[in-house]
Amino acid sequence: MRRFLHFSLPLFLILVLIGWLYPVVASNPRFEWPLIKGSPPDLRGITSTFGESRDDHFHAGLDIASQDEPVQSIAPGRILYSRQQSDNPFRPLPGPGNLMIVDHGEGWWSGYFHLEKLAPLRKGNVGKDTVIGFSGNTGRSGGAHLHFFISKDYGKEFINPLEVLPSATDKYAPVVQELIFFTDNGKSSLLPGQEHRIRLTKAYPVHLNIRDPGLERSTRRGVYKLTWFLNGEKQGSRDFSSIRSTDSGWLLAGKQPFETIFTEWYYNVGILPFRNGKNTITVKAEDFAGNVSSTDFTLEIQKEY
Repeated sequence: MRRFLHFSLPLFLILVLIGWLYPVVASNPRFEWPLIKGSPPDLRGITSTFGESRDDHFHAGLDIASQDEPVQSIAPGRILYSRQQSDNPFRPLPGPGNLMIVDHGEGWWSGYFHLEKLAPLRKGNVGKDTVIGFSGNTGRSGGAHLHFFISKDYGKEFINPLEVLPSATDKYAPVVQELIFFTDNGKSSLLPGQEHRIRLTKAYPVHLNIRDPGLERSTRRGVYKLTWFLNGEKQGSRDFSSIRSTDSGWLLAGKQPFETIFTEWYYNVGILPFRNGKNTITVKAEDFAGNVSSTDFTLEIQKEY
């Protein structure tokens, strides 16, 4: 089973207990961006968004490319937990690296990962202008950036930060780049805009490679909403607004088990009821700003099952 969070389950339980024992009184905290590059709302450096695949875990936050820049708390609160390399010098820091987690009251938390260093303040109250650390590349990180998350209900539900932060410009619609089958003979990649003749010996799940350019066309963000159709009939949809811990495990938007959302880096939309002959798969992908793309894949299918 894939890991969901960067920190361990015992740490998660400790944080839940601390949050319950020492609640902060707050009412609907108003969140601000912890690190701003560019001029609002044209925020730059947002390289990854909530709901992307990290192959072995679900990306439950938002990334801003940054090195040695001050990181502020997104709202007033109290430091719930912090950790840095010097706290445990006998092994490298896994996952989030140097980190800080802030309790904003009524079950709302925010977390800040991969910090180069923490501010001298390691406990007590913070304001929304309080610098809590500096962005970096510690822990498991592919490059210098700030990863931050927002959760509610004492860490039981992680929400898409874009749901509660001031709006950020996003000019470009998501791009559906390829449709993929993982068959017994390997990976088959199909491009839109052309007809493909394929033979299926059994019902293979369909996968999609999608990226959202965001404000800067070079970035590869995840989508906010995804809907797919076969021969004009809706087959399913996904909403990347939140992921919640339930008795049935972690569920995307309270519905979809997160283990079934991706295969490797690709969106898994499941097995589709293809017919012999011509089939058209239509994929609608939407980002948080409301930019929508519609992409068709035409398949001439020979079914052998």
